[in-house]
Amino acid sequence: MKKFTASAFMLLICTAALLSTTEGRPGRPKSMYLRCECIKTYSGPEIPTKVIQSLRAIPAGPQCKNEEIIVTTKKVQMCLNPTKDWVISLKEKFNKKSVKRQQ
Repeated sequence: MKKFTASAFMLLICTAALLSTTEGRPGRPKSMYLRCECIKTYSGPEIPTKVIQSLRAIPAGPQCKNEEIIVTTKKVQMCLNPTKDWVISLKEKFNKKSVKRQQ
């Protein structure tokens, strides 16, 4: 009986260890992934505001050491370089717009 109990216990420990290291489980929230969403950032000429449909700013944190600015246009979604002056002012414009909408 002791052999069976020890074997069952070891099986339970191994199963728990395997489950805790499994990645990409369905139903896991996107925010739980500990990686950056932006692999490359756009640093080229300024993008006109009228072309941008939405802007999403993700602050630096445990998921990524960099602040990420993601814009969506009709044709493409891209990451912008958050250190560029025009990106900083674009982010401020969108923040002001969202504050006005909430009032």
